[in-house]
Amino acid sequence: VNVMTAEQIADFGSFTISDINNMTTGLSIVGGGVDWDFAVRGVGADINAPIVPRMSFYVDGNYFQQPRGLLSGLFDIAQIEVLRGPQGTLYGQTSPIGAVTIRSNDPNLEKIDGYVRQTFNDQKGSNSQIGISLPIIKGKLGVRITGLYDTNENRDIENITLNRDLENETTSYRLVALWEPTENFNLRLSYWNVEDDNDIDPMVEGNGLDVDDRVAVANTRSFYKNETEMTALEVNYRFANDWLATLAISDQENLVPRDYDEDASEVQASNVFLGGGVPDIETYEFRLSSQGNELWDWTIGGFYMETGSLTEVNVDTFLAEPLSLYVNTTSAADLESEQMAVFTHNAIHLSEKGTLTIGLRYTDYERDSEQPFTFRYFLLLPDGTIGPPLGGEDVDGVLPKDQHGEDDAVTGTLRYQYRFTEDFMGYAAYDRGWVPGAVNIAARPLPPLFGAFEAETTDNLEVGFKWEVMNGRGLWNLAVYYQLYNDFMYNAEQFDYRNLDGGISIATAVINVDEAESYGFDTDFTVLLSENWSLRAGLSYNQAELTDARNVPCTNAEPVGDETWSFNTCDFSGERAGAEPEWSTNVSSEYYNDIGSDMQWYVRGLFNAESEYYSISQRKDLDSYAILDLYLGLRSAAYTWDANIWVKNVAGESAVLKTETRGDLPDFDAGVQVANPYTWIRRSLDPRTFGVTVNYNF
Repeated sequence: VNVMTAEQIADFGSFTISDINNMTTGLSIVGGGVDWDFAVRGVGADINAPIVPRMSFYVDGNYFQQPRGLLSGLFDIAQIEVLRGPQGTLYGQTSPIGAVTIRSNDPNLEKIDGYVRQTFNDQKGSNSQIGISLPIIKGKLGVRITGLYDTNENRDIENITLNRDLENETTSYRLVALWEPTENFNLRLSYWNVEDDNDIDPMVEGNGLDVDDRVAVANTRSFYKNETEMTALEVNYRFANDWLATLAISDQENLVPRDYDEDASEVQASNVFLGGGVPDIETYEFRLSSQGNELWDWTIGGFYMETGSLTEVNVDTFLAEPLSLYVNTTSAADLESEQMAVFTHNAIHLSEKGTLTIGLRYTDYERDSEQPFTFRYFLLLPDGTIGPPLGGEDVDGVLPKDQHGEDDAVTGTLRYQYRFTEDFMGYAAYDRGWVPGAVNIAARPLPPLFGAFEAETTDNLEVGFKWEVMNGRGLWNLAVYYQLYNDFMYNAEQFDYRNLDGGISIATAVINVDEAESYGFDTDFTVLLSENWSLRAGLSYNQAELTDARNVPCTNAEPVGDETWSFNTCDFSGERAGAEPEWSTNVSSEYYNDIGSDMQWYVRGLFNAESEYYSISQRKDLDSYAILDLYLGLRSAAYTWDANIWVKNVAGESAVLKTETRGDLPDFDAGVQVANPYTWIRRSLDPRTFGVTVNYNF
């Protein structure tokens, strides 16, 4: 477990969840807006892929299905925890690689307090935050109201075709009510609201451009809008025998319409509109646990989740071969799922020093998925206008046999920990994780073979220790693991296939490969070097490999067959299972000193380095990087106010972290399709950014 406190989040200028990527190793949360990748220990998933995320997110005690909706604005957070390895026998949802828990600040029940924080940066950025706690019944009932407004050009991308700079805007507010009428009962209700309006014109390289140019060339504006709401209820009651009952209920909505230039070029070739999203998710959880027993502490619980979504799709495609055509593709992806689970988690204290933990979970999962497509073909006239219709057809994107799915699984944990001394504890664990199967939802019909994919199971072995050193002023953690995946869900990116009109399209589909493995270690060290000087360092190595991955769809040197839905395959056994770097390290430190009796000056730094990312689309290593963030500031000794100037990415390091190839473009003069000269840079380091932050607490 890694814990990031409210102070650490504020100290290092963390404005989105991706900023914590630099504060802990072995965790990868990169991206922005609607486009995120989440990974732990080298394995994760693109959040836009049609799979249940391998990493679970919990917000204010409730499992959150669509984390992208809440992550653009990070404010008034009490704590973030990162848990590595399979989870799911203590609370919430089963997850095969880990979990992140996010907790907002509670209201102050005793007095009025709050804060105002303002940040400006040289990328036309302004981040305004405000929060206030109001006790309604002193000591028993209070509310906390917080808000955020953020606007910026932090990625510093210019669309040189449209002559415009890309801008982002986030507006968010949160209401939290806390009721504690007695010592053994509390009720907490929180409401989150986030709205984003962001430009997402694809940044490209190729045709004389590279990552340092930071440009887009698309001939149409790409954007997305996010409207996310979450209401989370958590109720706790402690019985006279110290049993604790917990009820957690949430209602979630995540609407993310987006419109983007799919070919990423200045040529009119392909544009995609995706409307809607996940309008309704409900989660219910109940737990009963005993605490503080000499022999046996136990937890039993149940979890239920129901989801429903309807996403409209509209794709405009222009072709020059074999005829000049305009093709309009429309569909609506209708997805529903239901999940029920029961679980138990037991800690058996075999001795004063040794504890055996046994956890089991049974999960039952059902889904219904449909995506009918309608194609309409039109002749494209020489002047570029759309001519008469040439016909059309209707196609099932999800074949009837794949539209309904059922699955169940038994997962769990077996762990033994032993405290050798007061300062040194070691443990060994076996965990089994699982994630349900689903169907491939796409902008265009995929070959029917990719209609559905099966559930994935994983087994994890881990040993580690925690050691307090330097008379309690330092803490060293180390974990070594090996994890084996069966029916691994692999995102086969950007492969060519023969489409319905006889041309070549590019697709990305999730498929099952027989086996994958990951292994490595995570270690971190925290120490108070002196009363005024703290240091924290972490190092992670994660090797994730496809060990049995034959017949994976791919683009290679061979021509694609003439039959509809034809595609080529490759043997990917031995290749990397994910796009994440193998090595990552970070070091953070702060030194402060007094100025008289009322003020302090401080300097802090955050260093983060990662080895090469991997492009699954291009099957090649990308860039490694090392960046340094520096902060210099003044604050009151009582922490009432704080002002600092900062610079992120001091050396102006640039690196490409994720790429994606683009499909052919029409050449209407020659009457043929030609290769797209651009590669879409999906992830890159943000440029060097200077800023100033002022904070006042009252």
